[in-house]
Parts: sequence; structure tokens; C-alpha cells
Amino acid sequence: MQRSTFKVFFYVKRQSEKHGQVPVMGRITINGTMSQFSCKLTVRSTLWDAKANKASGKSLEAQRLNEKLENIKTNIGKQYQRLCDRDSYVTAEKVRNAFLGMGDDCRLLLQTFDEYLAGFL
Repeated sequence: MQRSTFKVFFYVKRQSEKHGQVPVMGRITINGTMSQFSCKLTVRSTLWDAKANKASGKSLEAQRLNEKLENIKTNIGKQYQRLCDRDSYVTAEKVRNAFLGMGDDCRLLLQTFDEYLAGFL
């Protein structure tokens, strides 16, 4: 079995700059396919280090942002591992959807309750 490549990468969308703040975006790459998403975070454009893919400096703002990015990266890694254990074919889109809560496993409470009640009828 061939080993798949998995990478999580962060970047800023400079063309969307407002008041010196730019949105932080994420990109998941698996075997050459990629899927992008918004991290729902912003950073001052002067703080962003494009080579390190994180905020530079020791300011509280930079430390907090880098901590949030590390948490996102960890959660994406967990979703990737969970999908690898369950499925034979994992794509960047599947991992992104699982991370964002849009995966196949998401069922509404009422759907689950209806299935539970159907067992008694």
C-alpha cells in the first residue's frame, strides 16, 4: 500500500485587506489534491511570516494566533486519521468537510431520535 501525502498549510489573503487586517486561510493537501477553507481569523499583515506560515514575533497577538492555528492543524490531523481508519480513500475535500462539520457523519438530533423510535414500532 502506497503512503499518502498529507499537509496542512496556512496563508493570508492579502487582496482582502481591511484596516491593516488580512484573513487567514487554510489549505489541506492530500496526494496532490487540495481543499481550501477560511480559518475565521484575521491578523495584521505586518505580523504574518509567509515562510513560516504563521504570525511572527513574541507579541501576545502573535502567540494567540499561532496557538489557534496549531489547534486547527491538530484537529485537522485527527479528522484525517479518523477518516483513514474508516475509509480506504481519503480526499482533501473529505477531511475539510469533516473538520468543518459538514461530513457524512453529521446527523440531526431529530433524525437520530426518529431512528431510535422506529426500533419500537
